[in-house]
Amino acid sequence: MAETGRSLQAARSPVRLSPATARAYAASWRAFVRTQPADSRFPVGQAVVKAWLEARAKAGRPRQSLVVDRAALMAWCAANGEGLDVALPATRVRQTGAGVDVASLLAAAQRCGLDLSGLRDRALLLLAATLDIGAEALARLTVEDIADTTDGMTVALLRPRSGRHESRRLRRRRDPAVCPVRSWAVWRDAAQLRWGAAFRGIDAHGTVGDPLSVPGIRFVLDQALGRADRPAHRARRTKSGSPPGSSVRTPARQRMLRPAPDWIRTTFTVSGPVDAVARFRVAAQGPGIIPWQVDFDYEQARLLAPMAGKGAQAVTLARLLRQASERLHRIALQHQAAGTPACAFDLHRLVPVPGLILEAGSDSRAAAAWLQAQWGTLLPLRRVEVEAPRDQRARRSARLVYRFWSAEWTPWQALERVRTDWPELVFDIRPQYARADAGKTADAA
Repeated sequence: MAETGRSLQAARSPVRLSPATARAYAASWRAFVRTQPADSRFPVGQAVVKAWLEARAKAGRPRQSLVVDRAALMAWCAANGEGLDVALPATRVRQTGAGVDVASLLAAAQRCGLDLSGLRDRALLLLAATLDIGAEALARLTVEDIADTTDGMTVALLRPRSGRHESRRLRRRRDPAVCPVRSWAVWRDAAQLRWGAAFRGIDAHGTVGDPLSVPGIRFVLDQALGRADRPAHRARRTKSGSPPGSSVRTPARQRMLRPAPDWIRTTFTVSGPVDAVARFRVAAQGPGIIPWQVDFDYEQARLLAPMAGKGAQAVTLARLLRQASERLHRIALQHQAAGTPACAFDLHRLVPVPGLILEAGSDSRAAAAWLQAQWGTLLPLRRVEVEAPRDQRARRSARLVYRFWSAEWTPWQALERVRTDWPELVFDIRPQYARADAGKTADAA
């Protein structure tokens, strides 16, 4: 029978416990007592203990730790004469960094075949499950990051924020079907990987190709897990970020997927001190593209799908289109990296698109939402012109007049961000909206 009236702070501790168990139980009991009112006393009551365990479970505490918490409270209450029998609360299924529960990943790994693609997929799935990482971390893994040890292997995971590597140790498992160490070794040897990316694309002829991108790894995960409903933002991935007219899509398909935008002409005037205007002119110059990341493995599969029944000719055509698309995209990225000043007013230079949005792709909902909120237009500017007329108002001032066309609307959000970032300059924005009835333009300040 519980000692009614005894304070929880003065509770007797359980006896006949090992030192490690006693310390673990004491920690759980102290955590419980801290959540109770200062004047709380025995008996504690089953409802209070149950509510505390459920709160711990909702906070994400692992099931094994909840087992210790439950045993600790029952032991402490028993030592003070109160017998409790509280059921363990339901816990959330633990998901990996890939957004999938571990059980599903292990089951998918056991279903993988013995061909080269199956060996790659099994190694990828098991590393995602055991290391608790997602597609981004898997895409960053290289052969050099994984080192064999006597009883397993070590994996050096790069942390992008700190730039440092975190070493994780994996041991061999008895069951080869779910052993990440054996699966990685089999894939590495079969693909003859010696350096570079740990996971590569495989073409229809079984040839190991370029490293898998983040969308490519997500596509592999979707296929291995049997996901029929692929996310909408990857259902229509396209090559972009290249110069206009370089898309591999036919005009009919492009019109079907996305209507042609209306283009608005805008005059944007910048004035202020000579040095500040000169700095702004240099900062605004760029290649005039958005360097989207493109999953060309998926692009080739998408191109091949509607004509797969044509046989080997369709496979060859899809591969040639993919190669041409890759070449144009690579040229665009080279111009981006070199800072080629092909565009006098590059929105990506002034208001850069974040890396996560670039990885999502140009057709993703996240990209459309970000561009609409931060730029006010979904495409880079076209037909950009700039002139620097002499400013008659003051000897030490300068003026730049930009004229450009933007899709659907003037990029008000981006221009407001530019105004905030350059407080020493004065900006004037004048969009010109064409009237369908009169064929004239209306100027707005």
